[in-house]
Parts: sequence; C-alpha cells; structure tokens
Amino acid sequence: MRRSATLGLAMLLFACQALVACGGQTLRVYNPSGVRQDGAHVDTLLKAAMVDMGLSKPPLADQFPKGSAEKMRVARDAQAEISDLFYRRGWSDGLPIVPPTPERVQAMLRGTDLPPEQVIGVLEPMRGQATVEKVAVNAVMAGCRPEHLPIIIAAVEAIVDPAFNLLGVQTTDESVTPLLIIGGPVAQELEVNGSFGALGPGWQANACIGRALRLVMNNIGGAWPGVNCPAGLAQPGRYTLCLTENVAQSPWPSLQMELGYPKNANILTVMRAESVINVTGGLPELASVMGSLASAFAARSGGQVAVIVAPWVAQELAAQGWQKDHVRAYLYERGRISLEEWRGSWGFPKTGVPDWAGEAAAAGFIPAVRSPQNITVLVAGGHFSIPQLAYLPTWGEACQITKEITLPARWDELLAAREKE
Repeated sequence: MRRSATLGLAMLLFACQALVACGGQTLRVYNPSGVRQDGAHVDTLLKAAMVDMGLSKPPLADQFPKGSAEKMRVARDAQAEISDLFYRRGWSDGLPIVPPTPERVQAMLRGTDLPPEQVIGVLEPMRGQATVEKVAVNAVMAGCRPEHLPIIIAAVEAIVDPAFNLLGVQTTDESVTPLLIIGGPVAQELEVNGSFGALGPGWQANACIGRALRLVMNNIGGAWPGVNCPAGLAQPGRYTLCLTENVAQSPWPSLQMELGYPKNANILTVMRAESVINVTGGLPELASVMGSLASAFAARSGGQVAVIVAPWVAQELAAQGWQKDHVRAYLYERGRISLEEWRGSWGFPKTGVPDWAGEAAAAGFIPAVRSPQNITVLVAGGHFSIPQLAYLPTWGEACQITKEITLPARWDELLAAREKE
C-alpha cells in the first residue's frame, strides 16, 4: 500500500515536472455565458434545445463549471488552447479570442465607474443578465481595450431598449444586425474610423467594439446559430458593423447635431441593418437601389434605413445648395418599389400594402420607408473624386436609438496609459 502510494506520488510529481518543462501553467479564466435571474444558465437551456433538435454543434455545449470563473490547465500555447475550448463550447464567433483572465477583466473594468455586479439589461432570447462584469468578459474576448467599454455598455443599453426589438432581431430568419454609429470627441480619441475603409478591416475600435456586442448577444443573450437564431445565411456585418462619420470632410451637420446633441457630446446611435449594398454613382444610382426589392422588408413596416454618402459627393451636392433634408426628400421620392414587382415577390406582406403606403400604391410605386425622416444620412468614407455610396436596408419598424456614452472619472488616465504603450 505504501509502495503504491509512493509510486502514485512519484508519478504525480513527474507529471507536474513534465508540465513545467514544456511550459505548462494553470490559468484562471472567466466564462462569458449568460445567467438568468432565476439562476438558470443560458447554456444549459440551449443544450436542452440542441438535444431536442438533434444538433451536435457546439460539441462541448454546457460543459463547464457553473461559477463565474474556472481554473484551466494549459500546455505551451494558452491563447490557442483556451480559444479552441471556448469555440467548442459555443462562446466565440469562429475567430480566435483573447482569454478573459482575471487580470484582463479587471483592467477592462477600469473603463467604467459602474459596479461589476450591476445589471445593464436582460438579453433576449434566453434572458441572460448582462452584468457589467459579463460585458467586460466578452469585451476582453473580442480584443477590446478598457477605453472601448463605455461604448459597448451604451450599445447594450440600446439593444435592450424595447424599441430595438431584440427578441425579433435575435430570432428572425432574416440577416439583420446592429449598426453602431459613434459620435462626439470619443470617436477621435479612440481612432474610430469614418474615412477610407470605414466598414472594412484595419481599425481596432471599429472591429472590436462591434465584435464585442455580437459576443454579448450570442453568449449572454444565447442567440446560437441554428438553435434559436434561424437566419439562413446571415451576413458579414454580424461580425462587426461599426463606424463614425467623416465629420472633418462633411459639409453638413453630423448625425448627433441633427439629433439635438451638442458638438462635444459623446453619443452612440444604434440602428438595424439587413446588409451593406455598395453603390458607385450619385443620388440617382442610390435611389435606384433603394427602389428595388432590396427594400422589400423596409417597405413592409416603413422602417428606418441608412445611406452613406461619400465626402466628395456630399461636397458636390452642398455646392449646389443641397442639405441632408434635400437628400432625404430626393431618395424618398425616387427610391420607390414598383407595386407590381413587389406584389410578385416573396417579401410581399400577406396583409397587402401597408395602410401608410396606400396613397402611393394607387400610383403604382411604394416608398421604401414611411417618410423622408426615416432615411438616416451619414457622410463617411475616404475623400477622393469617385462617388462611393452605400445603402443599408433594414428589417422591422423604424428604429434609431441614441444613448449618451458615459465615460469613467479617470478617462484621461486611460487615454494617457494608451499613449505610453
């Protein structure tokens, strides 16, 4: 017995030495998954749904200790091992994640003065509680910096607003996703891109802030593709869809000024976008795209769409005396769907033409939205003499939610620390 115990101890010691020799370590990491007010774990409910549906992906769904954090033994590459494990548990968007260690989560929480346990909101469809700490965990995983956290918190506040209809967004078979528009001095301080490549790769704030919100929606809200999120194809904007306006090269007031906020206010406006359709040309080409079946779902409900106008085009229009209201009026009148074409499409509502569009229907064409004010005009992109625009159709009722971004008391210290790195 003594020999057996001695042998066992020797084997354990050998294993520990081998682990150390190959660079092994034990890490403590937080989990990003949601917990409901009744104490039920979102992942447990999702796993039950998977079993009922005969699904096997993610393969390690609900296989984790049910505390807020766990100890995890890893070998040489902690980043890769934890990233792979989180992927198999259903906690990633398919891209590598940053392990949410206590040190990283605590550093992230410096981005807010709110207590970690405070609940920002309850996220549909599984009604996970978005505590400040859980949001911070997902922000770490997305590659965010602490100074990004105030914007992510504002984004969570926006999507839990009843007007956003998060339950519908998460569970529709359409490809709708949040569009985040950051305004105010914070956009420049965080280097949010509104110029060349504003909706493309290469900018940490644009990429990580939008990605963090998606992880929050999936992990805390429990919107798992194929389980309770039936979007058949989805879209790349579900990774991130975040930008600011090119205020420096715009001839018109910014969105925040239009909404009545002072120039020095930091705000986040959230809309719903079905896709981003590139349009090369001017307003006639943009109106042509708006007047196609790309607007079918916007027209059903008269929703709020967004158009992005290149700085060069905006300046050319401004030189002719045009303001944003003129752009909205033009697109509203010219960007109309043929009633005949719409009626023959899959997206035509079973109840017929909406009441608000009845008068227009008599003339044979339906506006893409209820009124010109349901067209949000943004100026963004690089400044050169090629007319690049974009149309972002929407889904559901009109939705444009704006939240003020609350910065922590030590905001200047966060920015200064960033400059020193």
